[in-house]
Amino acid sequence: MKLIEGRNGYLYVEYSEPYQFNNLVDMMNEVLVVCETESYQKFLVNISNMTGKVAPMERFELAVKGASLFLYKGKYAVVYRKEEINRFAETVSVNRGLNARIFSDMDEAMKWLGVNKEQ
Repeated sequence: MKLIEGRNGYLYVEYSEPYQFNNLVDMMNEVLVVCETESYQKFLVNISNMTGKVAPMERFELAVKGASLFLYKGKYAVVYRKEEINRFAETVSVNRGLNARIFSDMDEAMKWLGVNKEQ
């Protein structure tokens, strides 16, 4: 399932299909289109139900792509499976200026973004 929807004060993005590099890049581009017409400053990206593993080089490439597309557009919280988090993609994107953090807990991500649950 892919979902992009505006919620009260933020854009919620969910990808819960099997991991495919090109599908994630396509979804980034879809979010970029929304950014051009809406004025969201906060983004909650939920990939916690995405199956499959992301290779280290693909994590790097996704982080670079994300930073190049979304630099200065807002604050990004990514929710992913705890066992898959190694902070590599976060470090790559932050080093390129993106205001982003990865979490394994949805509530922590929402708190960091400064948004309320399901409004």
